[in-house]
Amino acid sequence: MKPPFYLFWAGVLFFSIGMVFAQELSLTRVGVLSTVGVNYDNISYSGAIPVMEGTASPSSIVYIKIKTSTDATEAASPSGAWSFTPGVLDLGISAIVISSGLQAITFNLNFNATPAATPTATPTASPVPVELLATGVWEYYLPIVGMGLMILFFGKFLKKQMLFWEGRKRS
Repeated sequence: MKPPFYLFWAGVLFFSIGMVFAQELSLTRVGVLSTVGVNYDNISYSGAIPVMEGTASPSSIVYIKIKTSTDATEAASPSGAWSFTPGVLDLGISAIVISSGLQAITFNLNFNATPAATPTATPTASPVPVELLATGVWEYYLPIVGMGLMILFFGKFLKKQMLFWEGRKRS
């Protein structure tokens, strides 16, 4: 086998693995409140019913559950963006669960429908974890690259041994 053949299949494998794993589900905005980079457990919101926006895997289904009933299913766009505006939102605290695939986001929304000139949101941030979570894409690539190298070198070793056993020179 020729090296270009190996390079071709290594490239195909490298780029296809990144496409298999889904984009992480995220909530980027609740009304006027940007939630990018922050995990909020409780959000107090006053004004009109807030629009919830976020990202998910492209063209995936996002389920939004308010209190105990599934309120809506939204399809993410081909770029992964989704948006949802509840038809009715009860006053007071509502537990909201947004899920897609195996991922879920949960938070409490304390909604006060008093008409305000501009909507306001007061977030309560989650405590900062003491230890960072394990993340990264290399955890998927390293075992595959390691196995490929092991097969390559083991194959060369076996080729030399077979030539030796047949009585031919080692190359």
